[in-house]
Amino acid sequence: MDTSILLPRWNLDNLQNGLDIEKFENQLSSIKEKMIELEEDSKVAALKPSELLTLSQMIKQIESAESFYYCLTTEEVEPFQLTSIIGSISKLKSHVYIAISNLEQLLVTMNEAQLSEWKKSIEEPNFLQELEVEKEGPSKQEKVISTFARETLSGLEDLYIQVRNHIKVRIEPDKEASFAEAMKMAFSHPEQSKRTHAFKELNNTLESQSNIFASIYNQMTGIRLNENKVKEVDYLDESLKSNGISKTTLDAMWTAVDSNIQELSNWVKKKEKAETDQNSWHELMTSSPKGSFSITFSQAVNEITTSLAAIDPDMSEFVKAAISKGWVDAEPRTSKSPGGFCAPLIQEGESRISLSYDNSLDSARRLAHELGHAWHYKQMDASPSLRFLDDALEMTMAESSSIFFETVFIDHVIRNAKEAAAKKEILRSKIGLSLNYLMSIRGAFLFENEFYELRKKGQLNAKQIEGLSLKSQKKAFGSTLRDYDPFVWIKYVQFYQANVPFYNYPYSFGYLLSIGLLELAKEEEHFDRKFQKLLSGTGKLPLEQLFKEHFHIDLSQPHFWERAMQNIIRDIEQYNHLQ
Repeated sequence: MDTSILLPRWNLDNLQNGLDIEKFENQLSSIKEKMIELEEDSKVAALKPSELLTLSQMIKQIESAESFYYCLTTEEVEPFQLTSIIGSISKLKSHVYIAISNLEQLLVTMNEAQLSEWKKSIEEPNFLQELEVEKEGPSKQEKVISTFARETLSGLEDLYIQVRNHIKVRIEPDKEASFAEAMKMAFSHPEQSKRTHAFKELNNTLESQSNIFASIYNQMTGIRLNENKVKEVDYLDESLKSNGISKTTLDAMWTAVDSNIQELSNWVKKKEKAETDQNSWHELMTSSPKGSFSITFSQAVNEITTSLAAIDPDMSEFVKAAISKGWVDAEPRTSKSPGGFCAPLIQEGESRISLSYDNSLDSARRLAHELGHAWHYKQMDASPSLRFLDDALEMTMAESSSIFFETVFIDHVIRNAKEAAAKKEILRSKIGLSLNYLMSIRGAFLFENEFYELRKKGQLNAKQIEGLSLKSQKKAFGSTLRDYDPFVWIKYVQFYQANVPFYNYPYSFGYLLSIGLLELAKEEEHFDRKFQKLLSGTGKLPLEQLFKEHFHIDLSQPHFWERAMQNIIRDIEQYNHLQ
């Protein structure tokens, strides 16, 4: 089969003038001129319906430009150009926030008759609903501080990416590897000795650069804490609100995990006895289990579409269309970061997916994961709005959709494995994912939560952060491993996301929710329609409320989460039976 079909490159030509950076920058400048004009108008009078519609269109254009920027980061584009582009986009978003803030302040000063007359002139119901919500929210001072924080955090995220991408790891005496290459070798190389060597050299390099990363992370956390102080809110409460869940629900989920931690730990200990080279955090998290299971890109697409068709034929057809229309870039390139991403283009009704496909089960799983994100974006309402997607998208919902896709795919592959050895290998990989979502990510949550508490008292140096990272991992894994990774906080971009603090527990939440949803798919009539409605409601109501509305389940109660955990325990039992 033709290699170009096996490893497709995405189509960027129909987006933002393709790879013509000069035209793209000119387009951003054109948006800026219109935004400055709207911002000035917002200072003197309440924006008219036509102006609000223009503002909504500007928001959609800025969102598309930002998604296109993320695509450019994987292409051969000069770093200074990328820095300039993301700086321009951040500034455009600031203009939007200021214009909306000006409008809300003017609405507050109107008398009842004036406000009633203005409302009658607005035809888009979303606009009134969004402004009503905001009217009860932050003060003008808080909004100015939030705008400054967003712009500064975006710059610090870009700085993190630049510093990380400039890292060179000396894997061999005469060979240097980029950060992405070193990560891939450390976690995906088929030879254990090569993985161990790459991991060691990568950590040595990160240790030499740890002070700059500690400075960036301290600054980002400090900015958020100061913003929370002005707003008089708790840092975790803000995160929970933006994720559409309550503290009670988060606690119910973690309680279910904790009550089954012994079974997970026992599996780790048993695996250690059978495979003495697998008793460290590094080897536990590797995506290259011993075995020969291989799956080409075209085979992965076929298995993903087949697995989804049994649940919702629309999902299956959507995946086929995404591949055929050039939404996916699967070609491995040194310019690509580890992992993958899905960039939403809501206005265009499309997405773009980036990953480095290597014929492994893990890369096939990642493809399914990112396609799940694209499916979620497709369900979301594209009607005019005065909110950015960043402000409406709950990461808990986003990760539920993506992990649902990958779990459906993996379960399908396990069921259809013809040989016991292959079934065992894939099941082992799935259990490893469970450990990642429920133990490794739990460690990231514990780390970030305690870091925020300590950061209130002052900055932490690199050594203190490393110690906290090790302590958190040890607690999350129940002290079952020989050693842990002191540099997790540097390796994963989720810690440096400008718009999403605590980008960890949404993965655990999404994983268990997706397992629970799969159980509901076997029982619920019209599950496909209910799931689509759940996703399409993103940002309109909190996730907890949407779930109760469509599935009549209270996520703050332990039963749903306990049932999901029992599915994972059954995977372990099935694996042990195959021993």
